[in-house]
Amino acid sequence: MTKAHIPMLKRKYRFVVAVLLGVVVISCTVRAVVQSQLNKEIKYFKTYFEQKKDGLDALYNPLAIKQIPEETIDFLYKTRLAAAEKKNGKAIDWSQYAYVNYATDANYLCNTLIMFESLRELGSKAQLLLLLSKHLVEAETSPDYQQVKKMVSQLEEAGKGQVVIKYIDSINKPSDTTQWSQSMTKLLVFNQTEYERVIFLDNDAILNDNLDELFFLPDYIKFAAPVSYWYLSEKDLDEACREVKNVEKLPNNLARYTDKLEDRIRRKKLIYNYLPSLPPTLYLDSKNVAKDLIRAQFSLASLFDHHISEKSGKIKFASNVMVIKPSKEMFESIEASLPKSLKKAGKYDGDVINDEIFNLRKILHTQFKFFRRIRSHFVPSVMVLPYARYGLLSGSIRDNAQHSILRNDILGTQRLDTSGNEIPKDISALTKNAKYIHFSDHPLGKPWQYRSVDDIKCIVDENKSEDLQTEKQICRLWNNLYGSYLNDRGLCSA
Repeated sequence: MTKAHIPMLKRKYRFVVAVLLGVVVISCTVRAVVQSQLNKEIKYFKTYFEQKKDGLDALYNPLAIKQIPEETIDFLYKTRLAAAEKKNGKAIDWSQYAYVNYATDANYLCNTLIMFESLRELGSKAQLLLLLSKHLVEAETSPDYQQVKKMVSQLEEAGKGQVVIKYIDSINKPSDTTQWSQSMTKLLVFNQTEYERVIFLDNDAILNDNLDELFFLPDYIKFAAPVSYWYLSEKDLDEACREVKNVEKLPNNLARYTDKLEDRIRRKKLIYNYLPSLPPTLYLDSKNVAKDLIRAQFSLASLFDHHISEKSGKIKFASNVMVIKPSKEMFESIEASLPKSLKKAGKYDGDVINDEIFNLRKILHTQFKFFRRIRSHFVPSVMVLPYARYGLLSGSIRDNAQHSILRNDILGTQRLDTSGNEIPKDISALTKNAKYIHFSDHPLGKPWQYRSVDDIKCIVDENKSEDLQTEKQICRLWNNLYGSYLNDRGLCSA
């Protein structure tokens, strides 16, 4: 290189730097303008939906992910049953509704046998659909082959006309040796299009009651599930309540919502805009909604934002209980995401559901984008279920820190009495109210890995106990839960 070339290179370098700085300035300016305008628009629509909602029977709020309280779910179901009774019971065609399990090994097949038997005993008339891996009944050399055949026969004989078994090919993650290597098989539930609505249940769980009321969520809802409450702390709940009260300017008392919702259901009015919203700070990356909406899509305005994330926020949907309106379009979108997910280490069914299909932040962006384009045609499709009733983990029974989180499972609200005090509810009442309890007690294994509850029994150390009576109550609840399940396992060897 000659000395004559040096000034020319410096000029080129300065030009490139100037161009890059220009792009940065333009990008930041565009972002600031877009964000400012979007903030104004969001503020306007928030005020509009809050002030005008009494007169809105055709417009849905696109700036919220809604939660539905158990009281409202129950009243919807009660209303639906009353309407059916007036028509001599012919209004509900239970063949259009199904509980769904999947099983890829003998232990989980046993769990389905127990769960389906429970649902029948608890009075559910819905179909009981099992997606059963073909290899379980085809490999006669398998040590579990005879037991599997016997359990399949039990299912078919006991549930004639109600139990449906579909033999499916498992979805396996290549080179994955973990216990979740076939968990992607769960995603086949989204393809059961012969049903109007299905309730998927992970079958490593115990039921206190049927969940029939979930079939009759508002018809426009295509997906509903509890959120993963175990990632939350008391501080998160306090901040959510403050956000609802001070930022959103909405009531914290859940009764203020449920009373109004019951009245509107009775009058056959739209309820969506009256449901409590999921506090944005729990699922957005920023307190600035406009900023997050911009981040949810790639654009010039987001080009230099290094905080863009495809992952879900602090909370996400749990995948152990899901209410689904199966559709060809939904399953095709899941299928499209599978090849990438199957190759990625540590990515399983819950990740596909929360990062690819039902990412809360992306949902909010998609809702608002559609609403801005064609307001009267926007209809919401997702909803959050109360996690204490439909998503309780067995490990939470023994975790005192989670008891307060379970008492108020419509986030941002509290169950308060007429004096404004929180309605007390101990872990015994919470466990009794839970319809579905999922076995999850890390580092303990699943209950069928133990011969009896004595192998893992919860025992209070009275010398170290700080609250002896409460700790004894907790151990009794937990031991009864595991003891009941292990006793039910006898059904599989009957």
